[in-house]
Amino acid sequence: MGGIIVDKKQMVLYEDFLTIIRELSDIARRIARVEEEKAVALSLKHHELLDGFMKKEQAYILKLRGLDQHRVRLAKSLGWDSLTFSQILDKIEPMKKEYLKDLFGELEQELKVLLQSREVANRMMDVRVYELFIAAKHQEGIPYDRVRRVDLDGFPHTNLCDRYG
Repeated sequence: MGGIIVDKKQMVLYEDFLTIIRELSDIARRIARVEEEKAVALSLKHHELLDGFMKKEQAYILKLRGLDQHRVRLAKSLGWDSLTFSQILDKIEPMKKEYLKDLFGELEQELKVLLQSREVANRMMDVRVYELFIAAKHQEGIPYDRVRRVDLDGFPHTNLCDRYG
């Protein structure tokens, strides 16, 4: 009788683990979508939208962290402590392996898309920050050459970092 309870408990833990993996994929997809929207807003110079994107992103990232912590706890309860996804696949019974392999593959794909989306948004952010920097330097009267360098020589107020750096 004790084996049945352990089996049922393990099954519940396993089902919870599957749910967490699906939720992690969903959150990664949502964060990627926010990153894509942020990149579009930046490319269209709609900087006023950034605060909303950042708040959404922060909420999703907190949820992602919480889900991942839950995943780690479940993995430990299932005896998969510190195992990679491929090592987990080696430990489970063949009938469950294919479905879990598909879930892991989906999560991996969503994380790749998220990283790519984040990279694009970061590049757009860098472009906008660079443009703002150059515009500020133009307003201060600091020359900007065709090689995209700001000539700071001869401007004593810009040499503060030399004294304190």
